[in-house]
Amino acid sequence: MTTNTALIIENNPIDRKFIQNTLESWNFNVRTEPDMAKAKEHFAFSEFKVVLFHLVGDIMKSLDLLGWMRLQTNGSIIPLVDHGSPITEEMCVRAGADEIINKPIVQKLFLQRVNYQIDRQQSAADAVDEIYNWNELKLDVPQCEFRVADRIVPLTKTELLLTQAFMAEPERVISRPELLNVIKVKDGIGSSHLIDTHLSRLRIKIKENGGGDYIYSIRGLGVRFLAPSHLAAKSS
Repeated sequence: MTTNTALIIENNPIDRKFIQNTLESWNFNVRTEPDMAKAKEHFAFSEFKVVLFHLVGDIMKSLDLLGWMRLQTNGSIIPLVDHGSPITEEMCVRAGADEIINKPIVQKLFLQRVNYQIDRQQSAADAVDEIYNWNELKLDVPQCEFRVADRIVPLTKTELLLTQAFMAEPERVISRPELLNVIKVKDGIGSSHLIDTHLSRLRIKIKENGGGDYIYSIRGLGVRFLAPSHLAAKSS
């Protein structure tokens, strides 16, 4: 991913210019397109540190698009959602967005949210490079690469953050509020289900690629990452 490069996909020229001027004032190299179809033709999304785009249209198609984009880049994905749209922030986060910004754009809120995502990415880039090994699993954080044995398993950004939290402290019970903090989601209605959804997808990906079941939920306490051999011994 190219440092300080942003992509704006917005058909409103006024909003597009405001966003472009803001990011350029933060020393970003900004590319713009009026619609997603052209952006797909012209750009590799992995190039960009930040992608902001106007999310409109059918709910399922929009969420599928978000999920597709999440697989294309480790950069921050920030959809711009019209006021009154049936597409909610929770839907967007579940599909892979890092943040949403409602339209009409409130400049102060826009600056706060985008700047937060940029600062968060910079903090991650400044962190010490980390590689974790746990049984057949290997997570290379700098390369954003997760392996089960010798097989590379693609993870979403959220799944990668959860995997890093687990592999950094295997066998420790991590509470759900802690996990929500890891993925930068506020605790509230639906947040527990959101965690369950991501954990279920992560569990399936590991098992489909030949790994065991590492994720062990403890009712009322949180989630623990255990070697499958430990769980087998406990159940026998």
